[in-house]
Amino acid sequence: MTTQHSKTPLEKLLAEMDKGGDFPALSSTIGEINRAVGDENSRAGRITEIILRDIALTKKLLRLVNAAHYGAFGGQPISTISRAVVILGFDAVRNVAVALMLFEHLQNHANVDLLRAEAIDSFYRGVLGRLLSSSAGVRDGEEAFISALFRDLGRLLARFHFFEQTERADRLAEEEMLDEQTASRRVLGASYDELGLAIARHWHFPSNILHAMAPIAAAPRKKANMSDNDRLQIVANMARELHRSVAGKTPEEQEHAIDVLYLRYREVAQISRESLLETAYKAAHALRAETALIDVNIGKSPLIQQLLQEPNGKTGAEDDASGEAAMPEEAQRESPENDATSLLAMGMQDMTAMMLGQFHLADIFKLVAELFFRTELFDHVLVCVLDRTSQSLVGRVGLGPHAAKMRGVFRIPLSFAPDVFHAATSKGQDILISDATADNIRDRIPEWHVDAFHAHAFLLLPIMINNQPLGLIYADKIDQPLQIPNHLLGLLKVLRNQAALALRQKL
Repeated sequence: MTTQHSKTPLEKLLAEMDKGGDFPALSSTIGEINRAVGDENSRAGRITEIILRDIALTKKLLRLVNAAHYGAFGGQPISTISRAVVILGFDAVRNVAVALMLFEHLQNHANVDLLRAEAIDSFYRGVLGRLLSSSAGVRDGEEAFISALFRDLGRLLARFHFFEQTERADRLAEEEMLDEQTASRRVLGASYDELGLAIARHWHFPSNILHAMAPIAAAPRKKANMSDNDRLQIVANMARELHRSVAGKTPEEQEHAIDVLYLRYREVAQISRESLLETAYKAAHALRAETALIDVNIGKSPLIQQLLQEPNGKTGAEDDASGEAAMPEEAQRESPENDATSLLAMGMQDMTAMMLGQFHLADIFKLVAELFFRTELFDHVLVCVLDRTSQSLVGRVGLGPHAAKMRGVFRIPLSFAPDVFHAATSKGQDILISDATADNIRDRIPEWHVDAFHAHAFLLLPIMINNQPLGLIYADKIDQPLQIPNHLLGLLKVLRNQAALALRQKL
């Protein structure tokens, strides 16, 4: 006789959250990104591919990255996810992407102003973590940002998915003078902290983030061998408590709460009472600058509106008070998301900058694929390179919903075949097939392409070196004709020529 497994309270909560809405999709995507970061063999291309599925996310991520890092690279904005990964690293891009996805999820579920305010305040806690990072010896400000944002993940998602139960937990805490964790465990069967850690594990977050999300000792002591994970935990908890020290309090109550916070953390962080209060105000101004870039109205948060007023009652400066250089207005107007023309122009500048230093061809091909894909002209983009053993052009880098499958079957022999692929590669001829089903074209499309791709239209741009085909850029449209304005087609060909130049440099 077999006994059926009885779900734990945590498992029941996660199962309930997975039942509806976009939480399952959010979990799947964040889990994919975290697994990709942990896979050293394919992480760069995989992270880019996952993020590029969502054009809106891509645009917002690049705006935030450029606002935070503009000026660090000679005033040259970062125009592609591929370039952001190369310059900033996998973890930094992951952290910004996950923060944006979580924030979008919260905003979509906020059906009352109270929850919209809590979504904004969650982002504020992340900014606090970034600003406090150096005081505790944390080198990576973006890691501090995501750790501080996630420190209250359990309570935050419980508020959005189990609102009535959290209200009951609040009443219970007040009536019986219980702490928040005890009250939430009584009502939900698991504490907010336990729920948050369970979700983070479900999303495959690394051990350092999980460690930072755990509660800290009542009065943390400085240790001679304090680890980076311990410092990150200090920042995440300090940011959470600084937020609670100023939220919903009068100035006098804020001062008292900050005194308590200072005494609690003074041994493990280089802080003062004055610097803590100043950080609370600076974070509000930094938040205003960042949320403006992603089209979020922070007016729903009473706390942020209060903090945007300086202690003397005057509104603070309009510029970003985070101490980082804001992107000039001209650069924002010319940012690559405005249209396909500026996207390709900025991408070419990115590629030129890469080619002036030490570069890998794989990074060049990823950049090319991303730029083609982000024009939104194509459903799939594949960059193919020569496999000398089989004397075939094979798919190496791909973007689009079926790109992984397409890479596996895309193989163009260099030997003669009476089809458009051989015509393109043998003669170095650019070919645009606007309707692959037309009578005069159908017989020139090889069966392997018809069976595997089902493309209505496609573009072939061979990469030729000394009249020899060493690569090919393939881009298709599945259900519609492919209509490319002449000026954009010209820019795509210039981009192909840059890829050929990069390939020549490596020969």
